[in-house]
Amino acid sequence: MLGRRNLRIKVMQALYAWEMDHETPVIKLEGQLKTQIQKSITLYLTDLTYLIEVCNYSMVDKAKRLAKYIKTEEDQNASTTIAANAIITFLQNDEILAASVKKEGVRNYVDEEVVKSLFIDLCARQKYKDYCALEKPSFEDDKEIIQFILRKVFQSNKDLEHHLEELFINYDDDNALLLHIIGKYIDTFDVEKKDTFFQSMDIWEEEKKFAMDLLAKTIQQNDELIAYIQPKLKNWEMDRVAILDLILLKLAVCELKYFPTIPVKVSINEYIDISKLYSTPKSKDFVNGVLDKVKNELLEKGEIKKFGRGLVE
Repeated sequence: MLGRRNLRIKVMQALYAWEMDHETPVIKLEGQLKTQIQKSITLYLTDLTYLIEVCNYSMVDKAKRLAKYIKTEEDQNASTTIAANAIITFLQNDEILAASVKKEGVRNYVDEEVVKSLFIDLCARQKYKDYCALEKPSFEDDKEIIQFILRKVFQSNKDLEHHLEELFINYDDDNALLLHIIGKYIDTFDVEKKDTFFQSMDIWEEEKKFAMDLLAKTIQQNDELIAYIQPKLKNWEMDRVAILDLILLKLAVCELKYFPTIPVKVSINEYIDISKLYSTPKSKDFVNGVLDKVKNELLEKGEIKKFGRGLVE
């Protein structure tokens, strides 16, 4: 589910801990990395669960309105259309989702007050009112309103943001990407496909292996990676290089040398982009310049061996 950039960031964070204390056992760092990756999966499941709960809250809201002694016209006409949404119905009946939610204890992360806040937010939106006014929403209508909830309600609701930030240390790094992934699954949603929202689980296991290998290899080859980088630090001493910049350089060079199926440009561009997000304002140009020199040296020496079309340039 998560892209490799997100996994690279998690490896970067693990290596930062190692740079702070080289005595930290690699097995401990690997355990922490696995935990962070698992937290991302749990956050994904939590987002899906909140999506279901918010739509189902329409029935709770309707029942409360009808239980009033004095009912307004709005109370009488409260809509539960969203609860019958094709995507929500599919998710509610999905056995894989139910089993995963139970296994990860996701229900413990769902706050009814946050669900209510999201529903109130949704009800105030004209897009939702238009959806509820439809006599019989089409499949495309169902997909469109769920996308709207994810993009406009979930991404702007402060109650949900604060709640998930308290529960998930990885929230800032992961949540926007996870909501985007759910959105992509909705775009291609097909009720006949039983694994619509979980089709990447097998690939995800392979991606976790990439992260673990990248962490272990970078630590294992630390001295060698520094030996490639240090001569390229014109007018810079190693102890003056920002720690995160050095980590990003080592990760990139490690991929250039030891990950034959990852294109050269991909590795370089990914770490330049990460430097923009996590390091200093000047890091982008610094990382780009050093990596360009290291790449040219490795190519001249024939030490970059990539397999597959377009993997070198």
